[in-house]
Amino acid sequence: MRVSFFVFIFLFFGSAIKAQKPVFFTGFFPEASITKKLKNEDRINVKVENQHIIYDNSSETSKRLEFRHYRTDLMSFYDWRLSPTKSFALGVFHRFQEGSDANRIIQQFGLLQRRRNLRIAHRLRTDQTFTRGEKIEVRLRYRLALEIPLNGATLDPGEYYLAISNEPIISFKARDFELENRAVFSLGKLIKNGKRLEWSIDYRTDGYCQKPFRTRLWGKVGYFYSL
Repeated sequence: MRVSFFVFIFLFFGSAIKAQKPVFFTGFFPEASITKKLKNEDRINVKVENQHIIYDNSSETSKRLEFRHYRTDLMSFYDWRLSPTKSFALGVFHRFQEGSDANRIIQQFGLLQRRRNLRIAHRLRTDQTFTRGEKIEVRLRYRLALEIPLNGATLDPGEYYLAISNEPIISFKARDFELENRAVFSLGKLIKNGKRLEWSIDYRTDGYCQKPFRTRLWGKVGYFYSL
């Protein structure tokens, strides 16, 4: 019975996706993050993300190679350290996007686990997005991230690591319900304590409930600096 149920779900979504014209775009996604550790072990984080589209098939006129700005996101968090492995954070966010500038409030709980040389990070996040002329969008997100050193049991300065994460997202906007998924595969380098550089492939899908089905593939470069 359980196998039949999952086969049904797979066939249902597969048929739904084939019945519509999928939207696909890809591009370049640089990001940078600065984190300041306070005396009480709390942290303040500031982050900027830029998305630039290289290819977009959403319309016949845009179905070609190009390079254009898609959006820029600015965000800031205050992170309370509840224990060495648990934290709670509040954040604010502003998006610059042509015709769709938005503001967001974020609530986040984090849990860190270690298994030998494996670092496991859980992140439960809720957010509320406010866009002029639109209804409030409320989302529930859970991200599971794994980090594995590639040069031994621990990560030392100058060494590389592999990071893999997956984040399903449930969103509500007025009477609309949507599902999204984000999978990220990264190769990172600990330049020295407090400084990291990551090269990533970020694969996002949505439109499972609201047409059209959409796929976004980003090539990412991230710089992360902790003071």
